[in-house]
Amino acid sequence: MQKIPVTRDGKRGSEIIIVDTSEIVKIERIRDREIAIHTKDQQYYLDFSFDNMEEWLFEDGFRLLDHANLVNLNHVHDYDAKKGIVYLDKDDRLKSKTATAAHIHKEHIVNILQLMKTTDPANAELDDAEQDELFTRIISETKDEQLLRSYATIRAVNERRRAEHKIVHMAYHDSLTNLPNRLHFDQRLKECFEQAEQDGGRMAVIFFDLDRFKVINDTLGHHVGDQLLQYLARKLKVYVKEKDIVARFGGDEFIILLTNISHIDEAAQFAKGIPDLLKEPFVIEDQELFVTASIGISLYPDDGMDAETLLKNADIAMYRSKEKGGNSYHYYYPDMNKRSLHRLNLEIHLRKALERNEFRVFYQPIVDLNNGKIFGMESLVRWHHPEWGIISPGEFIPLAEETGLIVPIGNWVLKQACRQNKEWQSLGHAPLCVSVNISAIQFHQPSFVHYVEQTLLETGLEPRLLCLEITENVAMTNVSYIMDTMNKLRTLGVSISIDDFGTGYSSFSYLKRFRVHTLKIDQSFIRDVTSDEENAAIVTALIAMSRKLKIKSLAEGVETREQLDFLISQGCNEIQGYVFSKPMPAPDFELMIRENKQLYLM
Repeated sequence: MQKIPVTRDGKRGSEIIIVDTSEIVKIERIRDREIAIHTKDQQYYLDFSFDNMEEWLFEDGFRLLDHANLVNLNHVHDYDAKKGIVYLDKDDRLKSKTATAAHIHKEHIVNILQLMKTTDPANAELDDAEQDELFTRIISETKDEQLLRSYATIRAVNERRRAEHKIVHMAYHDSLTNLPNRLHFDQRLKECFEQAEQDGGRMAVIFFDLDRFKVINDTLGHHVGDQLLQYLARKLKVYVKEKDIVARFGGDEFIILLTNISHIDEAAQFAKGIPDLLKEPFVIEDQELFVTASIGISLYPDDGMDAETLLKNADIAMYRSKEKGGNSYHYYYPDMNKRSLHRLNLEIHLRKALERNEFRVFYQPIVDLNNGKIFGMESLVRWHHPEWGIISPGEFIPLAEETGLIVPIGNWVLKQACRQNKEWQSLGHAPLCVSVNISAIQFHQPSFVHYVEQTLLETGLEPRLLCLEITENVAMTNVSYIMDTMNKLRTLGVSISIDDFGTGYSSFSYLKRFRVHTLKIDQSFIRDVTSDEENAAIVTALIAMSRKLKIKSLAEGVETREQLDFLISQGCNEIQGYVFSKPMPAPDFELMIRENKQLYLM
């Protein structure tokens, strides 16, 4: 609020008194450059041009009532349209100070009161278009130049306020999703810290990003990825309670703050709901897109007493979920810091492993249950580090996918497997079909089909002796694109199998549309197939469904004779697993096929 210098009598040389504008109820022009200043109880004088008063005091709520009255609308209590009287502050009209306007200004006062609503940029009653329409109508109906200037002042200040509000909003919100941004989140988190310190409350920070989101951007373009993020943001705003906050951290990463949780299980229950938001496909430009999320959780005060530490630890926990294959959540625990450093070191060495020739391809036999003979083999990459020894694929494959290194590694495995298979044929061994796992990023490369074709030409392997394996979740990432790529691969004569079936979306209708050659039943179902009735029912149903769709069924991870006998009894076509052989280097596999090892069938 501003301060106005006034005198009691309006005479030059009189004592100057400072009045706060919040105390003034109206300003009245007596004659040119003689202005009366009215508070609730006093009257003062000011030597100033009345024409400039409204613009000067607009921010403090003053509006021109007529040619001689400027009213502080913060004090307006009532308006009698018949008498043309504006009542200021008092409930009792007899005791209230008033401002009088001529009847011809009745419409102007109504306009002023209407336009007052538009001066608040947070007012949801009028959108920008309605505000502009209101101003246009009022201005077109007004002929008085001084009142037109008043409206122009209102509009100019209103536009400035809206612009300022927009700038502030942009500073604290993400431009794509309109969610709070990192700055907004940090401020809210600090406020909650102060409150939690006072009342001993607990909080949780949930950090998550979308698995394999890069595939969508690379395949369909960033504009499709942006639309997906906008749809997801709207779902998240509905899912998160009003007292909590969801913000976009950047890219496809989001952070959520849960306040006043009474038990750590509340954070887990909340995190479990995020995959439910992603179950239904996002339909964008006639494309059905499926995504999953990796989620990390850190707790206050257990995992950090400041914003930076809580966010860092939630981020570390999120990467743990990624390492486990995604589509899951993990709480932070201190040992993860060691894993984070190890992961960074692993990435550095992984980037050099291909050029240093540290990768090897192992082969696991695939057995035909009709005759017990080896039908083919699955190629499996292994990393033999010169200092660390054999590194588990479960450790470096997720890292390779995240960093994009899976593309050159996967292409190398594909070429190596085709070359090796052709070499065994050249030595006189019976033709076998080699299966190669293809990652989501690799499969979505625009040049992937061309690379497969060139690899077959370069190695001389017949297309029918190559089978490309993609997981069920990869197949459901972008259905239209996947189907188009599969059709092109089938035209080349290459076989396609769906791996890990039953662990993802389990959409049988899509399986029919994909027209794959083989359905691989995930080992998680096979492991307990002889002791778990539900698993047995699922495996039986998958085998029966494959037979109906004229698709071969292949059970992986078969380890016991009991599992094998069950699969044979249900009519499974092929198996692979330790019951016959573990994965082995190329020389050992060659010895096996030279000796014509077979599976004994009862």
